[in-house]
Amino acid sequence: MTNNKRPTIATVAAQAGLSVATVDRVLNARAPVTRDTAERVFHAAEAVGYFAARLIGQRLHERRPTYRFGILLLATAQAFYGQLAAAIEHSARRHASANLSCQFEYVVDRSPAAIIEQIEQLAVQCDALAVVSFTDPRINACIEQIRAAGVPVVALLSDVDIQGQMPYVGQDNRQVGRTMGWLLAHLCGAAQGSVAVLLGGYRFLGHQARVDALRAYLNEHAPGLRLLDAVINLDDDRLTEEASLELLARHPDLRGLCVVGGGGDGVISALRLRPPGPGLCSIVPESTALSRQALADGVLSLVIDSQVQAIAGALIEVLLGLQAQPAFDAATQRVFVPLQIITRENL
Repeated sequence: MTNNKRPTIATVAAQAGLSVATVDRVLNARAPVTRDTAERVFHAAEAVGYFAARLIGQRLHERRPTYRFGILLLATAQAFYGQLAAAIEHSARRHASANLSCQFEYVVDRSPAAIIEQIEQLAVQCDALAVVSFTDPRINACIEQIRAAGVPVVALLSDVDIQGQMPYVGQDNRQVGRTMGWLLAHLCGAAQGSVAVLLGGYRFLGHQARVDALRAYLNEHAPGLRLLDAVINLDDDRLTEEASLELLARHPDLRGLCVVGGGGDGVISALRLRPPGPGLCSIVPESTALSRQALADGVLSLVIDSQVQAIAGALIEVLLGLQAQPAFDAATQRVFVPLQIITRENL
């Protein structure tokens, strides 16, 4: 026999493990209760199908603090940054303790003056910023002025301060570089040969850290693999494709082809035009639909995944934490997301 009895306050109280009086205070705002208690009542009301569950949720929403975060990303590597923006938006929308919104801007003009203008505009409109940028004295001075004025700024993916004295969310770029070195040394199929690396620019401290760590690992553990002079690709897929084709043509002993920033899709395009031999190990740092398909097809060797979901979640936590604790604290405000190696076998 079906029980069609409508849930009551007592039903909600039993589900939440609270007294009827406590649930009544939440429903009718008769007296203040803690946020945790209100959350328990809301979830219990939803679970039993209590008619006022939506009202409770609305009151909780109204009681939460509201913040707007400005996110400055690069306009290149659109598949990767599109995934990252979507993940940040999702993490902000699902956060339970505050009403969060994100304003996204994209760097098209990479001149310091243009980037400074974008950062300053976001700082006027937002409670905290996350910035993907290279290091430059003018950009760094702008960021320090904004931080001094009370708007927290987080370096995203690549440090801006060479001393690491500001909040950061991303991977440990030195670790990524050494991992690339290990993979090349063990998987390229030869003890001798050349290795090519493409990067957005040396002023991106994260890119520089990856290249320096890759070189250090090869010097220590695989001296027969010679790292060629790095090629600047400006994180652009088209430039990366052209540079990769030229590297493949000019260096018949090429054993490794790596991208340490954006532009990985350009490497894939080049390898499809000029299929690699069995001794070439190719590595990109972006898990996109194109890179996953390239792995499945055997065109690409490895992806060192940037883990955008984990980065997005950590970023929202750091930005939110900075609202309560703006003073720099490396232990809580510098978050290194573990890398993930993706191969054809673990897609």
